Amino acid sequence: MEKNEEITLSEAKRVTAELKASILKLDALNQDVVNNITQLQDLNSKMKDYTSVLSRFEFKDEKEMSLNYAAYLSFIGKKIDELSKSSSLKKLEFIVDNSNKIVKFATLKLGLILAIGVIVLQALSMYKT
Repeated sequence: MEKNEEITLSEAKRVTAELKASILKLDALNQDVVNNITQLQDLNSKMKDYTSVLSRFEFKDEKEMSLNYAAYLSFIGKKIDELSKSSSLKKLEFIVDNSNKIVKFATLKLGLILAIGVIVLQALSMYKT
Protein backbone atom coordinates (compact mmCIF):
# COMPACT_ATOMS: atom_id res chain seq x y z
CA MET A 1 0.00 0.00 0.00
CA GLU A 2 1.35 3.37 -0.93
CA LYS A 3 1.24 6.32 1.53
CA ASN A 4 0.05 9.67 0.31
CA GLU A 5 2.45 12.13 1.96
CA GLU A 6 1.22 15.13 0.04
CA ILE A 7 -0.94 17.64 1.87
CA THR A 8 -3.82 19.48 0.35
CA LEU A 9 -3.99 23.22 -0.10
CA SER A 10 -6.70 23.57 2.57
CA GLU A 11 -4.59 21.63 5.08
CA ALA A 12 -1.60 23.88 4.31
CA LYS A 13 -3.74 27.01 4.85
CA ARG A 14 -5.06 25.62 8.16
CA VAL A 15 -1.55 24.80 9.40
CA THR A 16 -0.31 28.22 8.28
CA ALA A 17 -3.15 29.95 10.14
CA GLU A 18 -2.39 27.93 13.28
CA LEU A 19 1.29 28.86 13.01
CA LYS A 20 0.42 32.55 12.61
CA ALA A 21 -1.84 32.39 15.68
CA SER A 22 0.92 30.69 17.65
CA ILE A 23 3.41 33.33 16.55
CA LEU A 24 1.03 36.11 17.67
CA LYS A 25 0.59 34.41 21.06
CA LEU A 26 4.36 34.06 21.42
CA ASP A 27 4.82 37.71 20.46
CA ALA A 28 2.31 38.78 23.14
CA LEU A 29 4.07 36.59 25.71
CA ASN A 30 7.42 38.02 24.64
CA GLN A 31 6.08 41.55 25.13
CA ASP A 32 4.88 40.60 28.64
CA VAL A 33 8.34 39.23 29.41
CA VAL A 34 9.99 42.43 28.15
CA ASN A 35 7.60 44.52 30.29
CA ASN A 36 8.36 42.38 33.34
CA ILE A 37 12.09 42.74 32.75
CA THR A 38 11.68 46.52 32.51
CA GLN A 39 9.73 46.56 35.77
CA LEU A 40 12.39 44.43 37.44
CA GLN A 41 15.10 46.82 36.24
CA ASP A 42 13.14 49.78 37.65
CA LEU A 43 12.67 47.98 40.96
CA ASN A 44 16.35 47.11 41.03
CA SER A 45 17.40 50.74 40.55
CA LYS A 46 14.95 51.84 43.26
CA MET A 47 16.33 49.16 45.54
CA LYS A 48 19.83 50.51 44.96
CA ASP A 49 18.58 53.99 45.90
CA TYR A 50 16.94 52.64 49.06
CA THR A 51 20.07 50.72 49.92
CA SER A 52 22.12 53.90 49.74
CA VAL A 53 19.58 55.64 51.98
CA LEU A 54 19.59 52.76 54.45
CA SER A 55 23.38 52.72 54.54
CA ARG A 56 23.21 56.23 55.99
CA PHE A 57 21.54 54.77 59.05
CA GLU A 58 24.43 52.44 59.84
CA PHE A 59 26.01 54.62 62.47
CA LYS A 60 29.51 54.24 63.83
CA ASP A 61 28.75 55.79 67.20
CA GLU A 62 26.12 57.69 69.16
CA LYS A 63 27.44 61.11 68.11
CA GLU A 64 27.06 60.28 64.42
CA MET A 65 23.57 58.95 65.09
CA SER A 66 22.60 62.19 66.88
CA LEU A 67 23.90 64.34 64.02
CA ASN A 68 22.06 62.33 61.39
CA TYR A 69 18.89 62.29 63.46
CA ALA A 70 19.10 66.07 63.90
CA ALA A 71 19.49 66.50 60.14
CA TYR A 72 16.48 64.22 59.61
CA LEU A 73 14.36 66.23 62.07
CA SER A 74 15.42 69.46 60.35
CA PHE A 75 14.35 68.03 57.00
CA ILE A 76 10.98 66.95 58.42
CA GLY A 77 10.53 70.42 59.97
CA LYS A 78 11.13 72.08 56.60
CA LYS A 79 8.60 69.80 54.93
CA ILE A 80 6.00 70.59 57.61
CA ASP A 81 6.62 74.32 57.12
CA GLU A 82 6.15 73.90 53.36
CA LEU A 83 2.88 72.09 53.97
CA SER A 84 1.66 74.73 56.40
CA LYS A 85 2.19 77.38 53.76
CA SER A 86 -0.03 75.47 51.36
CA SER A 87 -3.04 77.50 50.28
CA SER A 88 -5.47 74.61 50.67
CA LEU A 89 -4.34 74.15 54.27
CA LYS A 90 -4.80 77.85 54.92
CA LYS A 91 -8.31 77.67 53.46
CA LEU A 92 -9.09 74.76 55.75
CA GLU A 93 -7.79 76.67 58.77
CA PHE A 94 -9.95 79.65 57.75
CA ILE A 95 -13.05 77.44 57.52
CA VAL A 96 -12.34 75.83 60.90
CA ASP A 97 -11.76 79.22 62.54
CA ASN A 98 -14.99 80.58 61.09
CA SER A 99 -16.96 77.53 62.19
CA ASN A 100 -15.54 77.94 65.72
CA LYS A 101 -16.62 81.60 65.73
CA ILE A 102 -20.12 80.63 64.55
CA VAL A 103 -20.43 77.99 67.28
CA LYS A 104 -19.25 80.45 69.95
CA PHE A 105 -21.68 83.10 68.69
CA ALA A 106 -24.58 80.62 68.65
CA THR A 107 -23.72 79.53 72.22
CA LEU A 108 -23.59 83.17 73.36
CA LYS A 109 -26.89 83.91 71.64
CA LEU A 110 -28.54 80.90 73.31
CA GLY A 111 -27.19 82.00 76.69
CA LEU A 112 -28.55 85.52 76.20
CA ILE A 113 -31.97 84.19 75.17
CA LEU A 114 -32.07 81.98 78.26
CA ALA A 115 -30.96 84.86 80.51
CA ILE A 116 -33.61 87.17 79.07
CA GLY A 117 -36.20 84.41 79.50
CA VAL A 118 -35.26 83.96 83.15
CA ILE A 119 -35.40 87.73 83.74
CA VAL A 120 -38.81 87.96 82.08
CA LEU A 121 -40.13 85.03 84.14
CA GLN A 122 -38.85 86.64 87.35
CA ALA A 123 -40.37 89.97 86.38
CA LEU A 124 -43.69 88.29 85.65
CA SER A 125 -43.63 86.42 88.93
CA MET A 126 -42.84 89.66 90.82
CA TYR A 127 -45.56 91.52 88.94
CA LYS A 128 -48.19 88.88 89.84
CA THR A 129 -47.45 89.17 93.53
